Amino acid sequence: MLFTVNALCRGTGKGYVSICTDMDPGKLRAEAVKDDGTVFPCPIYRFGFPGEDSTASRQWGETAGDRPYSFVVVVPLFEGIDLTVRLALRESGETLATIPFGHIATRIRSRLTYRLRPETAASMRDIDQRRLSGGTYVYITGIYPVEEHEVSCRFTVRYPVLQDSEAKAPCKIAVYDGSATPIQVTPCILEDSVITDPHDAHQRIRQIVAAIHLSDTPRTLCICATPEHGNGNFTCIPASSFSGFFTGALDLTKHVFNDEGYSVWFEQHRATFADIDNQRQICATWDNTPLISIVTVVYNTPVPYLHALIDSLKAQSYAHFEVVFVNVSNDDGTVERELESINDKRFRIVHAENKSIADNTNAGIVQTKGDYIAFVDHDDVIEPDTLYQYMCVLRDHPHSDVLYCDEDLMDESGHYWKPIFKPAFNPDLLNVNNYITHMLMVSRHVLEQVELSPSDVAGAQDYDLTMKCAEQAREIHNVSKMLYHWRMHRNSTSTNPDSKPYAQEAGRIALTRHYERIGVDATVHDSELPFRYRTEYHWNQPPKVSIVVPTKDHVDVLSKCLERVLHATNYPNFDVTLVENNSEDPRTFEYYRDIEQDDARVHVVTWKGTGFNYSAICNYGASQCDGELILFLNNDTEAINEDWLTSMVGFFARPEVGVVGAKLLFHDDLVQHGGIWASMDHCGYFGELLSYKDGGYMETMRYPWNCAAVTGACQMIRRSLFTKIGGLDEQLAVVLNDVDLCLKARQEGYLVVFNPQAKLYHNEHTSRGRDEQDVHKELRAINEQARFYAKWDSSLHRGEFINPNLNQYDGHFKLKW
Repeated sequence: MLFTVNALCRGTGKGYVSICTDMDPGKLRAEAVKDDGTVFPCPIYRFGFPGEDSTASRQWGETAGDRPYSFVVVVPLFEGIDLTVRLALRESGETLATIPFGHIATRIRSRLTYRLRPETAASMRDIDQRRLSGGTYVYITGIYPVEEHEVSCRFTVRYPVLQDSEAKAPCKIAVYDGSATPIQVTPCILEDSVITDPHDAHQRIRQIVAAIHLSDTPRTLCICATPEHGNGNFTCIPASSFSGFFTGALDLTKHVFNDEGYSVWFEQHRATFADIDNQRQICATWDNTPLISIVTVVYNTPVPYLHALIDSLKAQSYAHFEVVFVNVSNDDGTVERELESINDKRFRIVHAENKSIADNTNAGIVQTKGDYIAFVDHDDVIEPDTLYQYMCVLRDHPHSDVLYCDEDLMDESGHYWKPIFKPAFNPDLLNVNNYITHMLMVSRHVLEQVELSPSDVAGAQDYDLTMKCAEQAREIHNVSKMLYHWRMHRNSTSTNPDSKPYAQEAGRIALTRHYERIGVDATVHDSELPFRYRTEYHWNQPPKVSIVVPTKDHVDVLSKCLERVLHATNYPNFDVTLVENNSEDPRTFEYYRDIEQDDARVHVVTWKGTGFNYSAICNYGASQCDGELILFLNNDTEAINEDWLTSMVGFFARPEVGVVGAKLLFHDDLVQHGGIWASMDHCGYFGELLSYKDGGYMETMRYPWNCAAVTGACQMIRRSLFTKIGGLDEQLAVVLNDVDLCLKARQEGYLVVFNPQAKLYHNEHTSRGRDEQDVHKELRAINEQARFYAKWDSSLHRGEFINPNLNQYDGHFKLKW
C-alpha cells in the first residue's frame, strides 16, 4: 500500500497535503496527532468527482499519474507545533501510513509549492470551502463581545443524517488553543435540528449551532467536531482571523452615534451657500410666514461662543423671526456690550435678575411675540436652514404644536460627531429621558394651555415644558434634519453631567408631575445612567394575566419554561393555559397530568386542528382563559429576572398602551430580540447580536421605548384590544402574525412598548426548526410574507422608529448614504 505526498501548502489556519495512492480514499480516514497523543480529525477530499472523465477531472487538480487515486488531507495549523498525519482504514482503524507535518518544514515546502506550482497550490488550498456537501463541516459564524474582555464565539456543525437514530446521537466537540492545548469550555447549544439538505431535498442534515465564551485576546482557535456516526472535522483560525471576526461583529452592531464616517456624511447633507440662496427665494413666495421667536438665556457666555450663536441666527434662510436674549450675566459687562453691538432689529435684549434657569427662560417667553417659540442655548449653534426646515414641516402639518430636530455634538476644535438621529414622537422614550432636547419649538396655541415651568425643575425646564406641551399637542413632529450643534465644554452637560447636579432631581420631579397630570399612579426612580429614569407603576388591584403557551411534545423544553414561570416569578395574579397541539410522545401527556395536579394555576386545553397554525392555536388558547391581560409565551423561553412579568404588566396602567414585549436573549447572552422594525417588504429585530449589557442606540436596549412590533415569543396584550382587532390573523399561520397583531393595535391608536426590563432566554427554533431550512415550510412562509406585505406596505411610515436619515432595513441604526 503506497502513499506519496505530491504537494503541500499552508492556508489560513489550515494546511493542505496532496497525496497519491492506489487505495480508494473512501475507505480511509485521516487524523493529525500531536506528540502527546492528542488527536485531531482531518477530512479527506478527492480532487475529481464521481464518474467524471479523467481529462475533465484534471482541471480540479487530479494528478494521480500511474496511481488511480489522489486526494487532499486538511490539517489544522497551530503555533510552532509539529504534527503527524496518520492515514488509517475507516472500518478497522488500522494505520496504513504516517506523514510528518512539522511547522518549519511545511512552511518551506508550502512556499516552494506557491512559487513553483501555483496551479497545484490553488487546487489544494481551500478545497474544504468548495466541497461542503456530503460530510461533516465546521465553521465559525462570528465572534461577538459579551462582557468586558469576553466574547462569544459562535460556530456551526453540519453533517448528514442517514438514520433517525443519528439525529440525536452524541457529537463530541473539543476546543484547542494555538499550542494545541485543550481549552476547558462547555459549548452552549443554541440550535440542534435536522434540516433539509439545500442541495438535495431528499437528504437530511443535522445542524448544531453552538457558542463558547472566551477572553477577547486574539488567538489561534481550533474547534473539532466528531459525530458518533461518521468522520469528524475541524475549523482553525489564526489570531488575525480571530481579530477579523471580532472587528466584523463590532462593525455589524455599531450604530450611528459611534460612526467615524459621520462628518463625511454631514458634509454631504448639510445646506450649502447655493441651498440657502434657493431657500430664501422659496420663502419669498410663501403667503403665510409665521413669526418664530427664539429664546436664549445668556449667562457669562464666552464671547467666541456668543459670536458663533449670533452668526448662526443671522444666517437663517427663513427671515421672519425674532431673538429674545435674556441677559442674566454678572460679568464685567462684556456680554452686554456684545449683545448691544448686534445691528439687527430682530434681536431684542431683556435684562433680568439671575434666578433659576427656569425663571430666566420664563422671563424670555413672556416677552415673545411669535406664533412659535423656539429655544436655543447660549453656547450652541444651529444650521442656517433650521427655521426654514421647521417651516417646511409646519406647511405640511399646520397643526404641529411641538417640533424638534436631530442634533450632534461639536467639540472645541469645531469637529461634529456623536449624532443623535431621533425617531418620531416616542412617548415611552420620553418617559425615560428628554430625548427631544434640541431644538424644541412649540406653538403659542399649545403654550397658552400649559403652565410655565417652576423653579424646582430648573435644569430640566425644557423636559418639563416638553411633556406639558406634548400632553396637549394636536400633532408632534421631528424635523428629520441635522440642524442643531450642542457644544462640548466642561460646563456643559453634553460632556459633564456633574456640571449641573441639580438637573437630575429636576428631571425626576418633572416626570413625576407628568404622571400626576395624566392620572397615572407611578413612582419615578433614578437609574444607573444620568438623566435617565425608570418608572414603577402601581395598581390598586393587579390585573390577572393569562399566560397562553402553545406546546407540542418537547417536555424537557416546556418544563424549563414553566419552572421559571411558576417558581421564579414575583407577580401575584396569573394563570397558565397550555395549548396542546398534536403531541405524540406519551411523556408529554404524563407531564400535563402531573403539572395540573401540582399547580392549580395551570390547565391544559387541546386544540383540535391539524398541522401547525400558531395564530389559530393562540386564538383558541385565549378563548379558554379569562385574564384581563393575555401573554402569549413560547414554550422554549426561560424567564431570567423574577420581576419580568411585573414590569410588563406595569405599562398597562396607562390606557394608551396596547401591547408590551420583552428583551429576549440567546443562551450565550447575545440579544435576539430588542423590538421589531417594519419597513416595506421586510421586518427585523432591533439590537440583534448585541451583548446583553449593551444599551444600544439611544439606550433603547436598556430602557423602554415604542417600536413597530414585538415578537410573539413573549407578547402581552389587553384582552379587550385583542377581541376588538379580531385576534391573530389565522391566514398568517406561522410568520409575521405577531407583527400583524401589533400593527392592528397601533392602527387602533394604541402604543406598542418594548420593555428590556423583562428579560428571557429564548431557544428559538427548538420546536419547529427554521422555515428557510425546509422547502415546504419555506414556501408557506413566502406566501404568508407576501400576504402580510400586501396588507401593510402602504401603512408602514418611513422614519417613524428609525430616523429617515438612517438605513430603514437595519436594526442597528446605521447611516443611510
